[in-house]
Amino acid sequence: MKKLSFVLILMFVFTIQQFAQNLNGPVPFEKDVRIGKFENGLTYYIRKNAKPENRVELRLAVNVGSLYETDEQQGLAHFTEHMMFNGTKNFPGNEVVNYLEKTGMQFGGDVNAYTSFAETVYMLQLPADDQEILHKGFLILSDWAHNASMEDKEIDKERGVIIEEWRLGLGADDRMRKKAFPVIFKDSRYADRVPIGKKEILEKFKYETIRNFYKDWYRPNLMAVIVVGNIDLDIAEQKVKELFGSIQNPAQFPERVEYGLPDNDEPLISIETDKEATNNSIMFFYKHPHKVAENIGDFKQNLTHEIYNGILNERLNEIGQKPETPYIMAYSAFSEFLARTSDAYMSYGLMKENKLTEGLEILLTESERVKQHGFLESEFERQKENMLNQYEVAAKEYDKIESKTLTQYYLNHFLSKDPVLSNIDRNNLVKELLPSIKLEDVNSLAAKWITDKNLVIMVSAPEKEGAIVPTKDELLKVIKKVKESKFEAYVDNASQAPLLAIIPTGSKIVSKTENTEFGFTTLEFENGVKAVLKTTDFKNDEILFSALSPGGHSLVNDDKIITANFATSVVDQGGLADMDMVQLEKKLAGKTVQVSPVLMNTKEGMQGNCAPKDFETLLQLNYLYFTQPRKDQEAFNSFISKMKNQMKFFANSPQVAFSDTLVKTMNSNSPRVIAIPSVKQIEQINLDDAFEIYKDRFADASDFTFFFVGNFNIDSITPMLETYLGGLPSIHRKETWKNNEPKFPDGITEVTINKGVDPKSMVGIVMSGKMDWNYKERLTLKLAMDIVNIKLRESLREDEGGVYGVQAMLNVEKFPEPTYQIFIAFGTSPKKVKKLVKLVFSEISKIKNDGPLAEDVEKVKETLIRGQETDMKKNDFWLSKLESSQFDGDDISTLNNFDANVKAVTAEEIKQIASKYFCDKHYVKCILMPEK
Repeated sequence: MKKLSFVLILMFVFTIQQFAQNLNGPVPFEKDVRIGKFENGLTYYIRKNAKPENRVELRLAVNVGSLYETDEQQGLAHFTEHMMFNGTKNFPGNEVVNYLEKTGMQFGGDVNAYTSFAETVYMLQLPADDQEILHKGFLILSDWAHNASMEDKEIDKERGVIIEEWRLGLGADDRMRKKAFPVIFKDSRYADRVPIGKKEILEKFKYETIRNFYKDWYRPNLMAVIVVGNIDLDIAEQKVKELFGSIQNPAQFPERVEYGLPDNDEPLISIETDKEATNNSIMFFYKHPHKVAENIGDFKQNLTHEIYNGILNERLNEIGQKPETPYIMAYSAFSEFLARTSDAYMSYGLMKENKLTEGLEILLTESERVKQHGFLESEFERQKENMLNQYEVAAKEYDKIESKTLTQYYLNHFLSKDPVLSNIDRNNLVKELLPSIKLEDVNSLAAKWITDKNLVIMVSAPEKEGAIVPTKDELLKVIKKVKESKFEAYVDNASQAPLLAIIPTGSKIVSKTENTEFGFTTLEFENGVKAVLKTTDFKNDEILFSALSPGGHSLVNDDKIITANFATSVVDQGGLADMDMVQLEKKLAGKTVQVSPVLMNTKEGMQGNCAPKDFETLLQLNYLYFTQPRKDQEAFNSFISKMKNQMKFFANSPQVAFSDTLVKTMNSNSPRVIAIPSVKQIEQINLDDAFEIYKDRFADASDFTFFFVGNFNIDSITPMLETYLGGLPSIHRKETWKNNEPKFPDGITEVTINKGVDPKSMVGIVMSGKMDWNYKERLTLKLAMDIVNIKLRESLREDEGGVYGVQAMLNVEKFPEPTYQIFIAFGTSPKKVKKLVKLVFSEISKIKNDGPLAEDVEKVKETLIRGQETDMKKNDFWLSKLESSQFDGDDISTLNNFDANVKAVTAEEIKQIASKYFCDKHYVKCILMPEK
């Protein structure tokens, strides 16, 4: 017996030692990625991946951003990024964008870039089925790396575009940031190196200044090339070696320093106000050195942080459900913060009017409560359930992961040394390590993170009569008060009741039809409910779901329309059955499931998603939303309080005033269309009326059609459908929507709003009317709008330098009657408004009178075809198509001939459709100008 005990002790000691050794071992590096480094210092990552099919993602990462600019170069890291699209050795002028659009890729979507404080990253998505396109894609990246033209005339053209991007950022937030950053980032380069730069430098810098930045910093020893997608690894590696391996570093170059945030013994406090501020916010954070996850022990420590963050945010969310809570929303986290060398324990709150001090006290209190009492075992176990589920879902989708996601993993490894684990390895590690994490490990973190130094506080608030904004001394007194106070432990009010107490009887299927051409099945139950089901393998762990029924809030009288608009939100706040919203969220711990009711103008319904293992839970939630919505006066009061406070702040914003005026004007001031509700309108929302409207719309399931798309077996889920859909209440009433759509104004309506102190304007142009509802008409109009997008970008941005971007969007609706709406919007200088508006109509007139250019027609056709190619492999695409075929009566068979239908559209047909729907005699134009 003694020998056995000795053996057990030895085994125990050995196990502990082995686990300790494992914690010191390296984090497993993903085996499917090929990583290498050339003699010139350039790093590359190459990974074959299947999703999306027939696509390759390319990235060029340059490990330099605005922090590395000299005083006279401020803004030129970002300017350099722009110049990559304005001419290179092999792609002069705008040929980069022009060529990529010809391949079917969209500028801004598939082709983009960004500049931050510390890095600049270029992004391309390319078709994988054309070797010439792939070669040119690599060539573009190579040109960006060392062959940018930086011609004088192109620099001068781009100044206007950059200035307009700068102008878009003007406003209250920008003004407060300029005052706050030198305070909260004192003695660091982050205080005065915001990427957009300074207007006076952008307008007047010398050509050589930006060329010197490019020459100094765009060098291979600061670069990485990332290639992920449907591509042969050897071919890709050879291509990278051929185009990047021989690039030379300059003979002399500046050292790249990793800039951080210095320590501070006394709190750094910034309190800024502005007349146009749209929120009342407070943020505090304690700075800490960043620790790179170099081994499994570091990975385990990060899991401990994740548990802490999750539980604390659940508590803040729970407090936020009470009407007396001083914040609209709040969150807290320990994570990497701004500088790569820094982490921070941060809390942020969007506060209610005149509640900044009280809000800060609650945020500090909840952190102090954790420090004094820790978390509860029940919270700890719930959060571990959520994490296990989260990582398991990611692991199940390992072979379906999007290439874009993988590029971000490799980018983070290059820039921040984050570990590169496969989702399978990550999940295995989580399952292995989570059981070894003790509650006391998590509870000990608060004392480590809440320190006596490195505290920073940032307050932003509206500047107006009666506003209560705390002083620095008042904030410090709150901090002192909380530190010296004793708090009661948190009480976990979790429900032990089952989600659904009584399982419905259900009903049988009375009809079943198969569409073998498109692979979906339609079921009808005895209670009249219909279900359309399409099984896919696009995702391993995803089922999307929706439900639709005719009627909507078109059946609600004008005097209750504001309540109808928010009825489903009100219901959502109350929870379900006997559980409030907080208890419901706790009940769903460890599950991947989401269901929400929706109420639109002509229809009502449900929408949501789940993992296959949680399908029954999804059906139960749907059943409860039909049968047991929970009326909660306190939750309603909290919702109204938050809404009123948000709207009070929005009233200060010139952009909100512009949007509100545009929507009201185009809808002839109809009381039924409410884009941005006033405080007075919010006060009219009635809890009893909301539930009366909701219950009426969901009283009869017999005219509902449910849609399910994803990874399921129809035979396996049929019994559950019979129970939960077949058990929904039905009274077999016959109803439809009412046509009470507001009238679009006749003729030309022009409105100008004068609001805001910045030299900043916005323009919105809307054309709307009835349309012929047929497939060819909608397809041709879509192509025409895509051409308008290209022409407006070329004219307003590239030729005139008058905008940073321009939106040209099309929306079509079949019910209550077929209508179209064309929306064109852009921001610009007040001095350029008239000229640019004239250019908009000039470009439209060219298409109407002369027809589109053949090159533009081919571009938009190729883009539409390429987009459909990837969409056909997405669950949300098929959900939308099934909905439109069932609800709108659209012919789903057009999917079979999509490419042919697109190619068949002629330039003449686009010209005719433009003449029919682009009306220069019937539109609304809304302009925002600065205050006079």
